[in-house]
Amino acid sequence: MGKGHLKIMFAHHRWWYPTFVNGADIANHEFATKFRQRGNEVKVVGITPPGGRSRLSYRRYSAEGVPVCLVTSEFVKSLSREIKDFKPDVVVTSCPEPSCSRDDTTRMVEVIRQHKVPVVLYAHELENTLDLFEDARQHLSSIVTNSRFMSDEIKKRWPKTSPQVVYPVPDWHSIDAGGASGPFVTFFNPSPHKGIGIAHTLVTQRLKTRPFLFVEGFMDPEAHGISLIRSGNLVHARRSPDVATIYVMTRTVIVPSQWQEPFGRIALEAMYNHIPVIASATGGLLESVGEGGLLIENYSDVDRWVDALERLDDESERRRWIVAGAAHVQSFSQRKEVDTFLNILGEAASQPGPT
Repeated sequence: MGKGHLKIMFAHHRWWYPTFVNGADIANHEFATKFRQRGNEVKVVGITPPGGRSRLSYRRYSAEGVPVCLVTSEFVKSLSREIKDFKPDVVVTSCPEPSCSRDDTTRMVEVIRQHKVPVVLYAHELENTLDLFEDARQHLSSIVTNSRFMSDEIKKRWPKTSPQVVYPVPDWHSIDAGGASGPFVTFFNPSPHKGIGIAHTLVTQRLKTRPFLFVEGFMDPEAHGISLIRSGNLVHARRSPDVATIYVMTRTVIVPSQWQEPFGRIALEAMYNHIPVIASATGGLLESVGEGGLLIENYSDVDRWVDALERLDDESERRRWIVAGAAHVQSFSQRKEVDTFLNILGEAASQPGPT
């Protein structure tokens, strides 16, 4: 059985909200805040983001009540000091930042275990995270992931594991647009694997009179050699924690992912705001979108996206998908997912300390 109130540390080779606001960062932050609201003690230890001031060895701040400590160097030594000071019952780690190495994650898990503290991995994505934790996986007390798709994929890679699913359900209040009636077809995180090729073709060739909104994600596309076109029917928006502002301007959300999306939190956010969703039928999107949105089977075919968008020009068809999306969202409860996560952490904390 899990124990009562816990001392929970989030520790990983990654920055923390609101420095970056992709799905994994927001999910980690929301779980941390909800754990704290339930009466648990929570602390975050991470690294400073790219471009941080190198002369500062520590950056401490409060992220909506959650104490955060980010370090610029000697992460493992700093983590050890923070563990001695905080004395957590359990440590949660998650997907590292891109320059992290397998040795980095292995040393991190080793130092946590040296303090006799169990480690729980919350895996938000597949390839990078599993590769980096390959050498440390036998020392993980539990593995949590964000969809049944991800759980099945992890079991294929690590057959002796039993990942538990905790959906990163949004805090509905924080993303409530109060009624969305904008004109835009909105596309989040313009990058190749998210489907920027499909989106560009829609904007510049197939639907030139329809207004599109591209919302910057966790990477700067132009810094990575991806040229964002400038067009009369395209508007760009910077990433922001205030995603409700984006949904106010949105008529339809497209998720043309060209990879196996781990989950697809954006779909839930849009459907909650009564915005129809068109998404690739791949990975965790089959769960997040489900029967609440239009799923494109042949998602590399631009014609399928054009047809789906034009279907939603019919108001009765649009209303049908708004109703379907609103019904689908009701099957997701953040309270339930927080309960599940806390039970997993309590079970890990109640086990004998690692040797």
